Amino acid sequence: MRVLHLADVHLDAAFAGLGAAVSRRRREGIRAAFQRSIDLAVQEKVDAVTIAGDLYEDERVRQDTAEFLRQQLARLQCPVLIAPGNHDYWHKGSLYATMAWPENVTVFSSASFTAEEVSGVRIFGIAHHQPKGTPDLLSGVRAGRGARAIALFHGSERGQMPLQDSGKEDHAPFSEEELGRAGFAFGLLGHFHTPRQTQRLVYPGNPEPLTFGEAGERGPVLVDLAPSHPTVEWRRVATFTLEEREVDVSGCQHSDALVEKLEEAVPEGQDRGVRLRVVGDLAPGIRMGTTELLDRLRRGDRCVELVMDARPALDLESLSQAPDARGQFVRGLMARADFESPLVQAALAAGLDALRGEEPRLL
Repeated sequence: MRVLHLADVHLDAAFAGLGAAVSRRRREGIRAAFQRSIDLAVQEKVDAVTIAGDLYEDERVRQDTAEFLRQQLARLQCPVLIAPGNHDYWHKGSLYATMAWPENVTVFSSASFTAEEVSGVRIFGIAHHQPKGTPDLLSGVRAGRGARAIALFHGSERGQMPLQDSGKEDHAPFSEEELGRAGFAFGLLGHFHTPRQTQRLVYPGNPEPLTFGEAGERGPVLVDLAPSHPTVEWRRVATFTLEEREVDVSGCQHSDALVEKLEEAVPEGQDRGVRLRVVGDLAPGIRMGTTELLDRLRRGDRCVELVMDARPALDLESLSQAPDARGQFVRGLMARADFESPLVQAALAAGLDALRGEEPRLL
C-alpha cells in the first residue's frame, strides 16, 4: 500500500508583522503547496492520502478556504483520511463538523482511536478536541488482531523534541516505543515541523515553510507501507524559500550607508524571504531604529526580518574613566559577568544615548 502523507499545512496562517501584501502572498503560497501535493497524489496514483492535523488554523479559517479544500480533495480517486490536530481540533462548530466533505474524505472525530481499512491495511486515526492539554493519545491503546495496523495522529514524540524548534509545544506527548506496544507497525504523524523519519514513524514537516529556521526540502512524503520495511520518499512542493544571512555593518558611518549595506543582502524575488542578523560595530552617528530600518527594507513588499546584534562603536576605556554619571554607568555594566551579551550591549548603547539627552538607537 502506498500513501501520500501530509501534516501541518496551516492554511490561513496569520504571518503577523509582515505587512498585508506579504502575508497574503505567504497564504497563497500555502495553498499552492497544498494543491501541488494533491497533484502529486493524482500523478502517483496513491492508495490513500493521509493528513495528520493542523490542516488549517481554526480561529482564522475562512469559508473560501473550506471551498478550496472541498474542490482539491474531490479531485482524488482514493480515500483521504484526516486526523485533526491542536490548531484544527475537532469541535461542533469546526470546519470538520460543519462542512459537507467529499465522499472520499474521512475525518476522525473521536478522542479515541478508530480504524478505517484501506487496501487491506487498518489506519487508526484520532482527533484532538482542544487546542492545548491533550494527553498521551497512545496510553492504554491496543490495535487488536486483524489486518496490519498503522497509526495516524498529531502528537509529540519525546525523542524528537530536542530536534525541533525551541518554541515547539509538547502536545499529546508519547514515546516511539509506545507505538509498537500498542500494536502499530508504523506511525504517520504530524505536529513537528522539522522533517524526521525513523523505522517506526515519519513526520513530513510542513509542506511550505512558515517561519525562519524551517529550511531544506519541504513537501509531503510518499510512504510505501510494505509489511517488511516501510520506505519514505520526500517530494518538494514548497513555493517559498526562507533564509538567514549575517551582515557586518562595521564601517557604515551614516544611516544611508547602513541601509545600503543591508539592502545588498536582501535576495531578489517575491518568493524569497530573509532574516538579517546585523552584527559588527555600529557608528555612534547612526540613529535609525529597527522599525524605521524595516520600513526602508520592506519597500516593494519584500519579506524581511531583522535581528539586531550590532554593538555600538564606543571608546569604553575613556568612557569608564569619566568622573560623571556616564563613567559610573559604564563601569557598572563592564563589571557584569554578562557584559558581552546582546542585551547588556543594547542597554549600554541606550543608556549612553539617554545620558546625552538623545533618543535610544536600535533597540
